[in-house]
Amino acid sequence: MSDPKLSVVLPVRDRQHDIAERVERVLEALITLTREPAEVVVVDDGSRDATPEVLDDLSARYPQVRIIRHGRPRGMEAAGQTGLECSTGELVFIQESNTAVRIEDMRRLLRMAEDDSVVAARAESTPKSLSPELVRRLRAWGTDADQRIDSPVDLGESSSLQMLRRPHLQKLAGNQADRMRLQGETMHTTSVQKR
Repeated sequence: MSDPKLSVVLPVRDRQHDIAERVERVLEALITLTREPAEVVVVDDGSRDATPEVLDDLSARYPQVRIIRHGRPRGMEAAGQTGLECSTGELVFIQESNTAVRIEDMRRLLRMAEDDSVVAARAESTPKSLSPELVRRLRAWGTDADQRIDSPVDLGESSSLQMLRRPHLQKLAGNQADRMRLQGETMHTTSVQKR
């Protein structure tokens, strides 16, 4: 495999039952989202279940999957930092929690990365029920969407994904850092996804 242009870092702990599906879902998404070479760096944060064995199997099946291990739990933030340090892509995505990556968040961040001036960005998704206004509008269009909406209990966990551009990070850590201005902006979106 040639040097990856994109790295996806997944910190995990004790996820033997769903980590294979999570990694394979990211690999499938990368095929549709980018033509650039990519790697998935899974950082096992001291799992005590069968997660290490599942990860060994994944890395044997997929050459673009690399496994890094913490001997003892150090926390998801530390696992994300380890993944950043060990990844080799110019553009690095870091899942901030022990949950699945929302592919829509990755797609949105990749679009933002098309602007070379973007140094870092973060997408955070918190599942919520659809607003009554949106449900009324969907009904007015003749859909039965209000009958197919998940209840708030079934909506899943919050997810957040960071995007960092490695060359810019190196500049921020260097002598030129005091001349660089960082600007933040927040964007709120609602999406309805197919099952």
